[in-house]
Amino acid sequence: MLTVLTNVLVIFAMIAVGFFANRIKILPSESNRYLTNLVLLVTTPCLVIDSMAGRELDAAMRTDTFQVLFGSLAFFIVVPFLCLLFAKLFRHTPEEDIGALMVIMTAINTGFMGFPIAKAAFGDHMFFLFVIQNMALNIYIYGIAPIQFSYHANTGRNLGALLKAFINPCMIAVAIGFVLLLTGTALPGPVAQFMSSVGNVTTPVSMFVVGIRLAESSFTSILKNRDLAIASVFNIVVIPALTFLGVNWLPLTTATKVCLIFAASFPCAVATVSIAGHEHKNDKLTAEGVALTTTMSLVSLPLIAAFLSAWYGM
Repeated sequence: MLTVLTNVLVIFAMIAVGFFANRIKILPSESNRYLTNLVLLVTTPCLVIDSMAGRELDAAMRTDTFQVLFGSLAFFIVVPFLCLLFAKLFRHTPEEDIGALMVIMTAINTGFMGFPIAKAAFGDHMFFLFVIQNMALNIYIYGIAPIQFSYHANTGRNLGALLKAFINPCMIAVAIGFVLLLTGTALPGPVAQFMSSVGNVTTPVSMFVVGIRLAESSFTSILKNRDLAIASVFNIVVIPALTFLGVNWLPLTTATKVCLIFAASFPCAVATVSIAGHEHKNDKLTAEGVALTTTMSLVSLPLIAAFLSAWYGM
C-alpha cells in the first residue's frame, strides 16, 4: 500500500511542477495546446503500442480484458441514467446547462490522466487494462456525451462526425496493439526502444498539462457555483463509492475490480470541453468542472489507490 501511495504522490508532484512553472511563466498558458497535442498525438500512442507489443495473451489476461471491456461499457450505460435521476438537484442552474453538469458527473479522465497514474500505481498490467477501458470511454465521449449536452434539446446526431472523432491516434494505436497482442508479435529492438522511450515521456508531460490547467483556473468563482460543486462531488465521491459497491461482490478477477473502481475515481475528462464547444453548449462551465474535479482528485486519488491496494492486496 505504501508503495502505491508513494508512486501516486510522485505523479501528483509533477502536477505541482506544471502549476508553478505556469505561474512563473516557464510554461505559459499558450504552451498547453502544444503539450496536449504532443501527448495525444505522439507519446500516448507510443506508450499504448509499447504496452501491448510482445505480450502473451494468456487465459488470465484474456479474462481480464473482456471483463474490463464489458464492465466499462456497463458503467457508461448505468451512470448517465443515474445522472438523469440526480438532475433534479440542480435547482439553481439554467435548464440548458444541466446537460453539462451531467457530463461532469459521468466523464472520467482515464486516458490523458489515467494512463500514467495507473501505470505508476499498479504497474504495466493495470495500464494495459486502462487502455481497454479507454475504448469504452471513447464511445462515451464521442457518442453519449454529446447527447447529454443536448439534454432537453431536440438535436440530431451526425453519425459520420461521431465516427470520425472516434478514429483518433490513440484508438489507432489500440488497434495496432491488439493485432500485435493477438499475433504475439514483438517489435524489432530499435523500434521497441523508440516506442518505450517516447512513451515514457507521457507521464511527466501530461501531468505538467494538468498543472498548467489548474494554474489557469479561477477557483474563487468556481467555488461559488453550488450546482457545480454537487456535480463534482458526485463525480469524485459518489460514483467511485457506487462502483465499489456494485463490483466488489461480482465474480470478477481482482485486477478487473481494481481497474473498474480506480477508473471510476478519476476526474472529469478534459476532452469534454472540446465536445461542449462543438455542441455549442456551456464550455466554460464544463472547463470549470474539469478544474474543480481535478483539484479534488489531488486528495481523493492517492487515498483511493492506497485503499484499493490494501483491500485487494495489490
